[in-house]
Amino acid sequence: MKSFVVISALALSAGAALAQSGSNIQADAASLGAPLVSVQGNATQFGNSSGTQNSNGGSELNAAWGNIAAGKLNLLMTGNLEANFNKMWIFFDDGSAGVNQLAGGYSDGGFNEINNMTGLRFDAGFNASRGIRLEVGPGFLGVRGFTLNGAPGYDIFTAGGPGSLALSNVVGANGVNFGWDNSNSLGVDSASSAGALTATTGWNFSIDLATYFGNAALSSVKVMAFITDGGAGFASNQFLGSLPVGYGNLGNLANRDLSQDAGDQYFTIVPAPGALSLLGLAGLAASRRRRA
Repeated sequence: MKSFVVISALALSAGAALAQSGSNIQADAASLGAPLVSVQGNATQFGNSSGTQNSNGGSELNAAWGNIAAGKLNLLMTGNLEANFNKMWIFFDDGSAGVNQLAGGYSDGGFNEINNMTGLRFDAGFNASRGIRLEVGPGFLGVRGFTLNGAPGYDIFTAGGPGSLALSNVVGANGVNFGWDNSNSLGVDSASSAGALTATTGWNFSIDLATYFGNAALSSVKVMAFITDGGAGFASNQFLGSLPVGYGNLGNLANRDLSQDAGDQYFTIVPAPGALSLLGLAGLAASRRRRA
């Protein structure tokens, strides 16, 4: 029994699954053992939210935490998305065949707005294989999944607009579970990024490695997230990893080359400390019980 208790405690500290809520991101990250992996360096030029689930007045990305544990990619981000169909795009580089430049002709599960970014070149060393797009507007909330290999986009979750928020413990399609609280009024504002780490609400994803990526043994995933207008024809300056300090909205991303901008416009998520040793500890405990 002592061995079981020790292993259970280690599993929790190494990022064992918790309920997905977007309402207390920093506390949930701490409970998962998920470290801070990216912080916003720019004041938002997409407006500053008034603090309702409509996120009236603005959209922003403040910070991200993450780890890999118990067969899941845990990704937590603070921020908010204005309910005018602005979109948040999350791209993943899991080490499988991916693209460094969007070639066009993709299906993104919506109206294929991703193709308005055709020609966008990601940062050096980032080769996206798949992603998630989120949006909310009057009467509609959509979370869609897509790949960059020609496969059709698909619905992860659909609801009836900002009145559906906040969401917790959503079991979405293709192994994507999440919570979303859109009521943030803290974090960066239109004048400064100094408060980025004061935000506590946003998105909490638990993504099953085997189901979503097709590889339960992933040891690292690179992630890039950013906000655009509804048609994806005009990009904000709200990127994680952050754009260089002082950058304004990027505007049209078609044929934009992010490798020419200083720093990494992505961040890397790796296993939780101790997660790789849990299986060995469990085996050792089982062996001791058999000998007892």
